[in-house]
Amino acid sequence: MITVHFDFETGGVEPRHPSIQLAAVAWDGGIELGTFEQKIAFKESDADPAALAMNHYDREAWVDAKPSGQVALRFASWLKPYCTVKKKSPRTGNDYYVARLSGYNAAAFDMPRLRELFGAQFLPAEYPVRDVLQRAVFYFDERPDVAPPSNLKLTTVCAHFGMDVTGAHDALTDARLCAELHHRLTKERP
Repeated sequence: MITVHFDFETGGVEPRHPSIQLAAVAWDGGIELGTFEQKIAFKESDADPAALAMNHYDREAWVDAKPSGQVALRFASWLKPYCTVKKKSPRTGNDYYVARLSGYNAAAFDMPRLRELFGAQFLPAEYPVRDVLQRAVFYFDERPDVAPPSNLKLTTVCAHFGMDVTGAHDALTDARLCAELHHRLTKERP
C-alpha cells in the first residue's frame, strides 16, 4: 500500500506564520519510492526568527524558492504516480484516483496548511489524512508495560525507537522520519 508521508516547515507555529518548505516521501511496504522537496517563497518579516533558525533557514538556500501556487502544482504533479486510492465522483459517477497521505501531527497542523497551499486547486489526496502522532499515542496506550518517551514530539518518539534524528526540522528529513516511524509502529502489533 503506497503512502505519501509529508511535512511542512514553517516560520512559526501559529496559522499566520508562513509555510516555508514542503517535502514528501512515497513509501510502499517500508521501501522508499520517491521524494519531493520544495522551498516556498515567503516574507521574512512574517516569520518568527527563532522558528527560522530551528528550521535551518538560510537566504541562500531559499534563492530558488517558488510561490505557493507553483509549489501546489508541482506537488500535485509529483503525486500522480502515487495516486492509488480509487474514488468515485458523486457528481459524474466516474472513477478517479488520489494519494494516501500521512504525516506527524498532520491532522491538526500539516493538512490544514496543505489545503491552504492548494486553495481552490484540486488536491489529489484522500481525506482524512493518516496521523502518525495518533498511531504513536495508541501504540503506547496498547503497551502499558512499555515506558513511553518523555513527550510525543517527532524527534523524541523517533529517538525512543533508536532512530537517528540528525537533520530534523528539515521537511524532507522529517517526512522520512515519519515514514520510518510509521513503518516501525505498524509492523509491531500488540
